[in-house]
Amino acid sequence: MRFLVLGSVEAWTTPRHKIALSGSKLRTALAALVLARGRVVPDSRLSALLWGEAPPATSAAQIQTYMSRLRQLLGDQAEVVRQRPGYLLRVPDGTGEAGTWDTDVAEFEHFAALGRDALAGGDADNAALLLRKALAVWRGPVLGGVTDYLAEAERGRLEEMRLTVLERRIEADFTLGRHAELVSELTGLAASYPLREHLCGQLMTALYRCGRQAEALTVYQGCRRTLADELGIDPTPSLQRLHQSILVAAPVLATPAPAATRAEQPRPAPASPAELPPALWDFIGREPEIIRLRTQLAGRQRAGTPAVGVVVGMPGVGKTSLALHVAHQLVDEYPDGQLWVDLRGTSVTPLDPADALADLLRALGVDSRDIPAGLAERTRLYRSTLADRRCLIVLDDAAGARQVRPLVPAAPGCGVLVTGRTQLSALEGVRPLLLGTFTRSEAAALLCSTVGEERIGADPESAEELADACGGLPLALRIAGSRLAARPHWTPRGLADRLTDPRRGLDELCLADLGVRDVLAASYRLLTEPARRALCLLARPDIPAFSARTASLLLDLPLDQAQDVVELLVDDHLLQPVDGEYRGYRMHRLVRAFGLEQATRGETGRDQHTPLDRTGRPRLVSGRGEVA
Repeated sequence: MRFLVLGSVEAWTTPRHKIALSGSKLRTALAALVLARGRVVPDSRLSALLWGEAPPATSAAQIQTYMSRLRQLLGDQAEVVRQRPGYLLRVPDGTGEAGTWDTDVAEFEHFAALGRDALAGGDADNAALLLRKALAVWRGPVLGGVTDYLAEAERGRLEEMRLTVLERRIEADFTLGRHAELVSELTGLAASYPLREHLCGQLMTALYRCGRQAEALTVYQGCRRTLADELGIDPTPSLQRLHQSILVAAPVLATPAPAATRAEQPRPAPASPAELPPALWDFIGREPEIIRLRTQLAGRQRAGTPAVGVVVGMPGVGKTSLALHVAHQLVDEYPDGQLWVDLRGTSVTPLDPADALADLLRALGVDSRDIPAGLAERTRLYRSTLADRRCLIVLDDAAGARQVRPLVPAAPGCGVLVTGRTQLSALEGVRPLLLGTFTRSEAAALLCSTVGEERIGADPESAEELADACGGLPLALRIAGSRLAARPHWTPRGLADRLTDPRRGLDELCLADLGVRDVLAASYRLLTEPARRALCLLARPDIPAFSARTASLLLDLPLDQAQDVVELLVDDHLLQPVDGEYRGYRMHRLVRAFGLEQATRGETGRDQHTPLDRTGRPRLVSGRGEVA
């Protein structure tokens, strides 16, 4: 869930789905909760923000109505909680404290703090880049669509934050010798904010360094008159000192070394990055998949075509672990470096390809000042930089082909390894490797590695039951094995019984920062609303497989529409086709458990049972395990 207030007030459940917020009062109620960052907003403040000093007699009832409407719109993505004396907004996977929110304000503050620290540390290049990222979050006048009362209460504070960051970014540009480029921008800013003396001083400095001393002095005189006429005060001592320095051409205002002089200095040799995270020390199995990926990535490709391998599969199946295992084996094949990018495809805000290219170019030794602004220009520079190099680029958690295409170099000596939960079949000339769950022997090997051969070998049937309870999912097996290893008095069968308990199965598959529910929820958040509903409904019948006709009945949709919705789940690997012939579909047992949780949480009793009543009892077809 992502909330936006630095522009029009918006709420997005996925990067493709925006919640429809109708009316300024509803937007105001949401914005007030978002800006409070998990703190209680009292009824009195909500009333003042909605109606000012003259609230209607029914204000309390109307506030309840707005909060009820927000609950309906946000669904299970966020929780509007009544906590006297007011309301608060809480995200399901956080505490609601500052820093846990996915908002544009939090993103702005994050980059602003990094830029401030970089500037204080003398890294003007990085500071300018980070501060530009912070300012790019702003989409227009803040709090668009809210009441005037909220706008008056909050806009001044937010605008002050923006101007402070803007002034720091200009300071970083001054340090880099970009005063000539700043004159036009600063002229407009000084006109828009005539009482902001710091901007006036920056414009005076830029003009002076461009050899325009008379104009710099004129700017000061104009600022002094404005302050006297509007406020009856003189300029601050710091601005007066700057004026005096310009009058006497003080050396302190000397222009820094121009960019041309810096360009003549020796540049460092091209970087040979080694960014791969460590591989699993106890990596298990996957021999056919390893052979296929190594064959794809180790061979020389024809001119203009890099080696590309793509791994897709359901959440928790081990795509990243396989990619890292293969990438570390191929280090010698790519002596000019190995790059790693987390594309955050399953987050609400996937990494923009332009930002990914900037990171890759810096890793390859390109100076931040030489990185162009546009995606197309960055792509051309990226491909030129890699033209004569042999680098391996690992792109983890891709959101789709559109995000990946600009990051694929043209150099035949390079290799690209991509992982993702979506099909990624739209990538030209690529046949994705569909990674399945572990075989029984692989599952047993992982449990032996994690728990110990003595405990697993003493009761192999019990260990097999545990592997089945985990559905062969590597993440689930690793969590279950780690929990067993930490509890010598537990048995594999006992843990298997806990996992098959529908009330607590997913609760058991959680350890520290690892959780099966979390990885499934990340995929679920990105589904369309029809696909979410389909997952919940199709999870209810406890059957090994079902046909398209049964899906049509369960979803209460015509056959062609039901197939379209079901294929959305197939694309995200939350369903698997049976026998690869699209005659039916199968749902992993842990996905079913998650779907049942969501169905119980988010739907009424009538919604839960009506589609099932229409189908009657599902009938199994012998030999195939399908439902008729």
